[in-house]
Parts: sequence; C-alpha cells; structure tokens
Amino acid sequence: MANAQLAAKRVGLPSPRRPGQRMSRTELADAVNTALHQLYPSHDLTAQCVDHRWIGKLERGEHRWPSEERRAALRLALGAARDTDLGLYSPRRSNSASPDVADRQQLTGSGLRAGLVPRGNLLQLGRCAPALPDGDVHQTISAPAGQHFPEALIDVEVYPAVDDGRVLATIPTGGTERRWRRAVQRRLILGYVDTPDRAGMFALDSRQADRHLVEAGRDARLLIPRAYQLDAITTGVVWAVTNLDQSLLLDDARLDAARAAASPYRDLTRSAASHDITENLDPVSRLWMGSAFCAEHIRRHSHILSDVPVYWTREQRGEEASTWLLFRHKLRYLRDTTERFRSTSQPMTRMFCLPPQTVAASSMPERILLLLAMALMESVGIHTAVTDDPEYTALPGLVMDNRSAIQATWIRSDDVWHVDVTDHPRTVATYRDALGDVLAHSVIASTTPGGRLHRLADHLSLDWRWLQGRCADLGQYGFLGLAEPRSRLLSLDGVDQACRFIGTLP
Repeated sequence: MANAQLAAKRVGLPSPRRPGQRMSRTELADAVNTALHQLYPSHDLTAQCVDHRWIGKLERGEHRWPSEERRAALRLALGAARDTDLGLYSPRRSNSASPDVADRQQLTGSGLRAGLVPRGNLLQLGRCAPALPDGDVHQTISAPAGQHFPEALIDVEVYPAVDDGRVLATIPTGGTERRWRRAVQRRLILGYVDTPDRAGMFALDSRQADRHLVEAGRDARLLIPRAYQLDAITTGVVWAVTNLDQSLLLDDARLDAARAAASPYRDLTRSAASHDITENLDPVSRLWMGSAFCAEHIRRHSHILSDVPVYWTREQRGEEASTWLLFRHKLRYLRDTTERFRSTSQPMTRMFCLPPQTVAASSMPERILLLLAMALMESVGIHTAVTDDPEYTALPGLVMDNRSAIQATWIRSDDVWHVDVTDHPRTVATYRDALGDVLAHSVIASTTPGGRLHRLADHLSLDWRWLQGRCADLGQYGFLGLAEPRSRLLSLDGVDQACRFIGTLP
C-alpha cells in the first residue's frame, strides 16, 4: 500500500493539520470516508465507510486493528505516518513486543483526541498547544482563501484550560484585558483543554474576552462558554466573518465611492455593470455591491408581482451562502419581502441547485453554512426546495409569479450584477416550467421545515442530530462572543436566528 502522505500529494489533498486542533466524531468519520474514496477511486467501498459510532468504538479501544483500507484512510485523514501513531496495533503481534509508554498512552484512544484532527475545519491552526512557562502564547492562524474570500490572518493567544462543567483558562496577569479591548487585528483567545476524558479548543473574541475575566489571586481566569468549542460550525462562521470583515473594512471608502458611481443604474429596468465600476475593490466587496444592488432592484420592481412569488437563487457553496447569514442588508431584505406576503395562505418558496459534485467538493463547514442559510429562510416562513440536476446551474437569479419575472444575478456572473424585468410570455413560461419541475422533484421535499432541513442535512452528508444539539447551544449564546464583526455592513443576527431555529425544531 502506498504511503499515506505520498497518497495525499498524489490526489491533491491539502496538508494534514497540526496538533492542537479538535474535531467531532462526525467530522472524523466524514474525513475518513473522503480519504477512502480518494485512495481507492475504483473500489466499491460501501462496506468500508464509517460513521460517528464506529469512531467512538475506535476511541474506546473496541476496534484495535481496522481493515487495511480503513487504516490507510485514517492515516491520510489524520496526517499520521504509521498506524502506531494513531494507537492502532494488531492483536496478533507477539506479546514480547510490548508497546512502549507512548504506545500504551495511544492505545486508550488519546492518540485520536490529543491533537490529530482531520481536514474539515476551515481555520488553519498552527501549533496551538499552550506555551510552556515563560513561552510565547501569541500565534497566528489562517482563515484561508476561497473562491471569493482572499484569506485573512487571525492573531491568537493560547492558554491552558480546565473543563469541570465550565471552561476556565488561566491568564497570567499583565493588562491583557486592555490589550484585548484595543486590538486592531482580529484576535481570538483560546483555552486549550487536553485530558483523557475531555479535549478541545474553546475560543472568545478578544474584544469580548475581558468581560469574562474572573480574578483569582496572582492570575486571572477566563470563563469561556462551552458552546464556543472550535468545530465545523464555529470555525466555519469565524472563517466567513473574518474574510468578509477584512475586505469590507479595507474597502470601506472605495466601496462608498463605487456605490455613488452606480447610482445612475438604479433608475434602469435593465442593467449590467462590468467589473470596471469595482476595479479597485476586493472580490468580497464586489459581492456586496452586486448583492445590495440586486436586493434593491427586486424591491423597486416587486409591485409588478400580483401573486405569491417563487425565488431561484444561485448560491451553491457555503462561502456564497454565508452572505445571507452575515450581510446586514440580506436579512432586512428577507424580512421585508416575507412581510409583504405574510397574509396569504400560500408560502413563498426559494429554490437552490446543489449538484452532487459541488457538494462533494465542499468542506464540512461550508456545507453547514449552506444549511444555516437555508434554515434562516425557513425561519422567516420561506419554504426551501433543492434540485441536484446540474443543468439548472445556468438559470439566472429570479423572482417571479405567473405573469412576470424579475431577474437579479450577482453570484457566478461575468458582471457585478445583471438585472432585468420581463413579462414576455415565452420567457416567463420557460422560467415557470423550470422552477415548477424543481419544486415537483425537490430532493428535500417535506411538509415541515424540520423535515426539509433534515433531508437537506442528509443531502449534504451532515449529522442532523449533532447539528441540532450544537445549534441549540450556539443559539442560546449567540456568536457575538466568538466572531464579533467590525464592519458596519455585517451582522450576526442572521446566523444567530438560523441556529435558534434549528435548535428549537422538534
């Protein structure tokens, strides 16, 4: 069997993560299954795929020596060179070849918990174990680039912590709260818990951290909500907030000038703005411009809609969908358009195209961001529908009833935006037939919001029960303590509302 590290290079996987990162059992199972298909693309691996229950048995030592394929996938997913690095050993080996101390520690499963974390979290943590006495606790992590996100760096400070039902990190004295409050660069304060029974990394935004400090003699203790454990949900939100925040802040003045330059387009029924109007802006700022213009275009022309409209949206990945959760104007737009048709008995429906290949190419945190965005729509009374047919990818962004269509495209477009209004019978009929087919064959069809979101989780290969539990916790606390935006154009209200909604579903 080829070495797992060489295999990673051969299939083009990103480098394994470093010690100090944490994951859930579901995340590890997800990474192992991905690695299986990468390593053995021509094999039927149905019998080899694993789930969170199998990972639990592995951690408890109930599985000592998985199949050759599963061991290779574990090594690739966890970045390990040897089976013994993961605490795996063959029960048939000679009793005289007893493992050394390190091996004995790993046989308990701590080799899986103590720092080897699969790819899947979007924050690229470096060495994140607490520093030794008098060591440097200041480090930097990366919120990596995406298709639109440019990449952003986050300062972090890592401190040892205990978890006795609440997470308390020990912070040496020295005016830390003043430094945290005045930090210009986004900074996370991390509490690192590593015991045989519990392990994890818990985080607070630095500007919130000083509010949680508890004085205790010579050192202070930082109280971190357990809900703020870094996992696929929290790192996904921090990744999106950090990248959006950085670009919008850097472009604030230029963005204001670009909006002024775009004002002549607002009175036009049809327009398409080339990238010349935003040539000095980051891709994220161009997204904001396109999104804001399209929302206003739909508002200006929604009077032509006499029936309850249906919506077609082009977001396919969590990076794109995070704009619904975090752009301040998007939540306002959702609430305003819903309010207009609230008195009708027929609900509005928003439709998505999520082909299997696009889902497979997305990381777990991105898939969660996509689900949260659709949960936000369900929370305001908009039903969601999904087609997995890639042929529908080319449809423009649409709002339409039986007689008219408002076109508004800003995602995956050659222009910053492309908008139009039409009542041409043939055009409207073409769009109506397409969206009618999507609605009739939705892969998440159900009579309830919970049913639709549960089926969406299945389509996105997400553990619905785990997701509901985490969203309930995060909805109670909100994300402000973890990912406070600096830009006036961003808000956490959308992602908080989505988490609360999922957490309260039956």
